[in-house]
Parts: sequence; C-alpha cells; structure tokens
Amino acid sequence: MANPFAGKDILTLKGVSRADLEFLFDSALSMETILNKHTRSTLLSDKLLGLAFFQVSTRTRMSFESAMQRLGGGVLGFADPKTTRAGDYYQESLHDVVKMMESYADFLVIRHPKDGAPAEAADAVDIPVINAGDGYNEHPTQAMLDAYTILREKGTLDGLQIAIVGDMAMRVMHSLPLALANFSSQVYFVSPKEQAQSESWRAEYQKVGLKFHELAGLDPILRELDVIYLMGTKTPSYSQGRVDAGAAHEVTPTPYIVDRAKLARGKKDLIVLHPLPRADELPVELDATDAARYFVQARYGVALRMALLAAMAGRG
Repeated sequence: MANPFAGKDILTLKGVSRADLEFLFDSALSMETILNKHTRSTLLSDKLLGLAFFQVSTRTRMSFESAMQRLGGGVLGFADPKTTRAGDYYQESLHDVVKMMESYADFLVIRHPKDGAPAEAADAVDIPVINAGDGYNEHPTQAMLDAYTILREKGTLDGLQIAIVGDMAMRVMHSLPLALANFSSQVYFVSPKEQAQSESWRAEYQKVGLKFHELAGLDPILRELDVIYLMGTKTPSYSQGRVDAGAAHEVTPTPYIVDRAKLARGKKDLIVLHPLPRADELPVELDATDAARYFVQARYGVALRMALLAAMAGRG
C-alpha cells in the first residue's frame, strides 16, 4: 500500500486506520534487524530530528534519539525547558521556540504539559510534528509501540482479551484504546470509580467501535485475559515538573497491583505490559516471570519509532 505517513504530522490516533498501523508494523519488523545486529543504517543520514521536551522523559525521548541515530540521522534539542529561554526569565512562547527549531531540523518531536500543544506547534511550522505526550490528552506513538508489542508477543491483535488497568486520566490510557479499536480485541478498563474513563473518551471509543467494559477489579476476568496493560492509580500530575524524590508516595490499592499471586490465577501465556516508570503497582518480583514484557516493550519502541520516522520521511 502507499505510505500513509509521508510528510504527515502524528498528533493523535483518531483517524489512524488498521491498514495504517499494519503498514507501520511491517516496517518496524524490518527495523528490528538493525537493532538485532547492533548497527546503523544510512536511511536518514541526511536528516535531523528536533526534540522539544517541555516535560521530563526517559523512554520516549531516548528511544526517539536511538531510533534516529540507528537510521543514520542526527538529533538536536532539549530535554528540559529550564535549559532554554522557554524556561528561564523570558518564558519564550511555544510558537517562537518551534519556529526557531524549524530552521534547525527536519522533524520535530514535542512533549508538553498542555493539551493540544503539539497541534499548536504543527500549525506554526511546515515540518512534520510528532506528539510525544500532551497533557492529559494523548500519547500516540506510545500506543503504536504498545500495540506492536502485543502483536509481536501474541502473534495477533485480533481476538484478544486485554485489560487496561490504572488511572484512566493518563494520556497513554486514551491513545491505546484508539489503536485497539482497529482490531477485534475485547478491552476492559479496570480502575477505581473516581479514575474511570471520562464521558468524552467513552464517546470517542463508541464512535470508533471499540468493544469495551468497565470494571472495578481484575478478579472477574483474570482467568480469561491475554494481556494486562498496567499503570498506577497514584500518578503525578502532568502539569508538574520534577517532584522532590524524598516526597512520600501513596500506596496503590490491592485490586490494581499485579503480583505473582494474580499471575498464578491467570493464563499460562498471560503477558504484562507497562509504559514505565513504575511504582508499587508492578513489583520487581515480576521481572523474572515469563509474563514480564515491559523491558522488551521499550526495545520494540525503538523499532516502531524507526519505522515511523522513515515513513514520515517518505522512505518507509
């Protein structure tokens, strides 16, 4: 099929089709060869990727850097606005920052605490913009790599029983269901009542035909699940920057912790994903189990983002 991502912004998963995702997944599979050989290609050796991270990041920022460098391209930008005029006394506007970066790079990846900020940036510049997380709105490339991880680990995205567990206000919890709506999976949103999906997001899922149910705990469905996608129920505000490491962390309620006891009651081939960073909802003891897929999930993320950057450059 024709490349659906060439020259396009990636701001949301709304409107992204199954065929679009399958195009990307096929390309990501070929990109894994580069990763497995611990080498680089020259596919994007003539391109530069700009990173504008107005919020802290580990995996998203570093995997985009890795992806671009694995494709032979260069990377520039900032990981903390405090090191720029956007975060000091001048409080330079988003518009001016991205217009300036447009002169330096061929693509722009933006993470921002404000909903819709990447879309504002895309309106201001002529180079393609990727949303790396905007406030409580979306995180489209995280959802793409999550879906790709499920496909690679389970062999399909169709016919699966998938539980998404945690605080449904988080942006990852919005984008992943939009991706899964393209496949015949049954999705369960598992959260405390006060952290359930909003009416507006329920309406979005109904619009795209997602098959979903909302539950207060995993027990009724645990034996049927193929995938648990886990986040915490005690997550920091996206509107805040770094939080004092000495601050006390709230304890996750038992129904939203996935431990060995829960795994023992599930299918033998149940897998657990988590976008990380984690707290007590994902005990370290799970790392040694066959279900743990969250570190390989990060590796798949590099391949997926390589595929996306190549496709956006018209070389996918």
